[in-house]
Amino acid sequence: GEELFFRGIVHSSFAKSLGNVKASIIDSSAFSLIHISHFGLVFINNEWKLLTIPTFIWCLSMFLVSVLFYFSRKKSGSILGSIICHSAFNLGMIYCIFYLLN
Repeated sequence: GEELFFRGIVHSSFAKSLGNVKASIIDSSAFSLIHISHFGLVFINNEWKLLTIPTFIWCLSMFLVSVLFYFSRKKSGSILGSIICHSAFNLGMIYCIFYLLN
């Protein structure tokens, strides 16, 4: 779903007027910001806290991964390329979290 939205709708909408590079920066920025809730924004002792440095590192990482997903789409010529790349990334991340860190 994320690929259909970010690399499909968002990217395509901005690419028409701004070009692919600027559209990729926009969709990658949106993608990274939406992932703050995964790491960096925490609920501790009945209050929300934004962990500044971890949030910055996480958002930068998600931005770069999102650019990789865009290049996968561009290289394959299809949104399916970014979907497969994103799926492989998530599978690798799940493997690391549940098997290597356990």
